[in-house]
Amino acid sequence: MTNVTFENVLKVVQALPPQDQRRLRQWLDEQEQQQSSQSSNGETQPASLREREMRWLAEHEAEYVGQWIALDGDRLLSQGTDPHAVRRAARAAGVENPFVVFAEDPDEFFSGAWL
Repeated sequence: MTNVTFENVLKVVQALPPQDQRRLRQWLDEQEQQQSSQSSNGETQPASLREREMRWLAEHEAEYVGQWIALDGDRLLSQGTDPHAVRRAARAAGVENPFVVFAEDPDEFFSGAWL
């Protein structure tokens, strides 16, 4: 493989049947998730599950209702009403891809319907 270029690989991918293109897309997505799931201390997290973040949310989300929060595993990095500022603060703390979520009241019902 001395002449491996994006263009050459693209030609090969375009020649694949659709089911193999889907498999390749899934594999590329998994690779990207693995690369972006490095926590600030270099420890790999399961990006697709974010188990530590979800556990932290289950235990603490009610304390931050109405705010945006940024997490790295089970560590709170920042919180506030501006999601962009929360993300910036988390990245300034050295976390490239923080888990940023809006904290909602776990006791409040959400119907998900458009009115």
